Amino acid sequence: MNNRLAKLQESESQKRMGETAPQGRVRSGQGNPAKGPKKKRNLILPILLIVAGCAVFAFAAWSAVTSPVLASILNIASLSQTESSEPEQSFAQVYLPKPTYTPAIAQPAAAQPTVTFTTVPPTEAPTQVAVIQPTDIPTLQAVDPTTTPTLQPTAEVATSEAVAQAEIVPDTPTPEYVAPTAVANVPPPSGVGSGERWFDVDLSDQRMYAYEGDTLVRTFIVSTGTWQTPTVTGKFKVWIKLRSAPMSGPGYYLPDVPYIMYFHGDYGIHGTYWHNNFGVPMSHGCVNLSIPDAEWAYNFASVGTVVNVHD
Repeated sequence: MNNRLAKLQESESQKRMGETAPQGRVRSGQGNPAKGPKKKRNLILPILLIVAGCAVFAFAAWSAVTSPVLASILNIASLSQTESSEPEQSFAQVYLPKPTYTPAIAQPAAAQPTVTFTTVPPTEAPTQVAVIQPTDIPTLQAVDPTTTPTLQPTAEVATSEAVAQAEIVPDTPTPEYVAPTAVANVPPPSGVGSGERWFDVDLSDQRMYAYEGDTLVRTFIVSTGTWQTPTVTGKFKVWIKLRSAPMSGPGYYLPDVPYIMYFHGDYGIHGTYWHNNFGVPMSHGCVNLSIPDAEWAYNFASVGTVVNVHD
């Protein structure tokens, strides 16, 4: 029993001595199990750092080579070196074609004929010329511009060769316009009854005739359409009457045209205040009358009155 107690005390004392010993101290015969892995870790870290640095350097070099910024810097450097070698110009060179000048060939002057004068002795004695000095000084007379000057007969001048005379010629009278005589009665066109009122428009004579049946009532001088805007031909009827209305078309506008009688579309018989050249084609296709004639025709006709237009 005592021996067992002694062994137990020794083992406890040894345990206490092992616990109080410093931690960094290792018993002899025992290896450090963490020493191998620590060395391996210390070698891997520098290798990774070196590989990462190489990769960063390679990427930086590749970016610098392919970067447009570096290319522009290099281009600017080369341009600056080129400009430093060449003189600086503050203007742009432009090629302007210049006109060619062909000198005119001088034409030789035409030869001038030479004139020679020869003296011819007179064969007869020279005639004497009598100079008559005026006895009276002419005077200026005022002429009234309102009076018509008349020619006064002059005295006959007798010469050995001819006789000049002046005569007073009376003014030539201006002929007055004479209206054409009425044409003979013509039979009414088909569809017009006896005694029915109708108009006959002759484009060749620029005349319009008002009839009652086959009896001529009145003759008018008119202006029909020009060759560019001719008047339609055929037998028509008045489809509307307007005492006053505006008319317009390509290039014209006429307000308050009096006494309109449309007989085919916008072709009509009406009064005219913008010209007085009746007897000559002047219109855009209508039949132009003077305002008094148009008023008479307007009161003579009615809606349905036949209008016969022909050449």
